[in-house]
Amino acid sequence: MNVLITNDDGLDAPGLRAAYEAVREFGRVHVVAPKSERSACSHMITLRHPITVEKLTHAHYGTAFAVDGTPADCVRLAVAELITEPIDLLLSGINRGANSGVDVYYSGTVAGAREGAILGLKSVAASQAIHNDRGVDWAAATKTVHEVITGIILSETLPAPGFWSLNLPQPIPEEGLDALRRVPVAIDATPLDFERTVREDGKTTEFGYGSPYWGRDVQSPTDYSTIRDGLIALTTIPLNGKF
Repeated sequence: MNVLITNDDGLDAPGLRAAYEAVREFGRVHVVAPKSERSACSHMITLRHPITVEKLTHAHYGTAFAVDGTPADCVRLAVAELITEPIDLLLSGINRGANSGVDVYYSGTVAGAREGAILGLKSVAASQAIHNDRGVDWAAATKTVHEVITGIILSETLPAPGFWSLNLPQPIPEEGLDALRRVPVAIDATPLDFERTVREDGKTTEFGYGSPYWGRDVQSPTDYSTIRDGLIALTTIPLNGKF
């Protein structure tokens, strides 16, 4: 297999290395990732200036491409210019932080998988929830992502164009796939809590977003409530709005 991995946390993020370890046994792994963090950039693509790409030898990946662009840019360039072989699987992540609910519209990680689906690739976005800035067990995340891909993603075909979004709780349950739930995306709005600072000129106001991630009142079985309750959430997201 030829596997493409990307992310929005940047080439040197530990989650990208965890993603690499999750899929390295499948065949040849191509790493095309943003040169620096591009979190919450959504599905932005670069149009107004050239995108610079550095081909380098990485300590963990061997040949890798550092892209001065977004995750969507990375996937588009990988398919069109950087990888000559057909791509059998795209893994975007593993993101440090959940991408559940309306995050699927904001997330650069999810956009990487969405762009893959647009280009006809079997694609999955993987994200690891964080509680109170606790450290991430990347080995457990690697193991679980590997199990989900081998046990579900590679063996299933979506009924219409789309992709998968996988969210891991913290901590990850030892039961593995027995703790996985197939759930829809939560549609509850993110709380809007901004910290207001008025500058000395009295005319300019700065707003800093400050809502806690786990402050949403979501009760129904969704991706958000599933990881909040300590289980693994797997969601299928169509490109045409329905399956």
